[in-house]
Amino acid sequence: MTTTKEPQGENTSEIRVLIVDNDERNLYVMQSWLSGAGYIVETATDGAAALELVTANPPHLVITDILMPVMDGFALCRAMKSDERAKCVPVVFYTATYTEPKDQEFALGLGAQRFCIKPAPREEFLAMLQQVLQEDPAIGGTSEMDLPSDESFLKSYNQTLIRKLESKVKQLEASRAALEHSDRIRSQILDSVGDSFPSPARGAGRWVD
Repeated sequence: MTTTKEPQGENTSEIRVLIVDNDERNLYVMQSWLSGAGYIVETATDGAAALELVTANPPHLVITDILMPVMDGFALCRAMKSDERAKCVPVVFYTATYTEPKDQEFALGLGAQRFCIKPAPREEFLAMLQQVLQEDPAIGGTSEMDLPSDESFLKSYNQTLIRKLESKVKQLEASRAALEHSDRIRSQILDSVGDSFPSPARGAGRWVD
């Protein structure tokens, strides 16, 4: 976990934001964006580490990826909204893996404030964060929502994972089919090129003056 502070404005210099992502490049970009805008930035590389930070000292906002080791973003959001110390902390999902409308519906149903798909333009993303912070109950915002039961959560969670797995399988099958097609075309081209040249035995007489 790292912490940076580069205050550049009265509106954000006291606001703490936790970024959760297992990709160091994504963490670097997000940390640069937010610290450059004046936020106090903390980072974690998985949901379990993030949950420890949130419950120990709740930030004003959590921005989390979904596909991560140990504890993914869905489970992190569920755990936060079930914990008295963390349930009022707004959550923003920022993902490049779970991008379908059903994924967004599930994420928002867990209590997240926003669902954003990577990559997002910097200025639009920062403007969205300002909107979320204005909705934060601690800063002047929204009422609590009813969360799904454990049984409902597990059912929807499993359906989401299965749907993503099926999507990945279809992508792999499509890639394999495209590769096989490419191999067939290449073989046909090589065969065609080979037929256009006489073999040494057939063309020996024409090759000698």
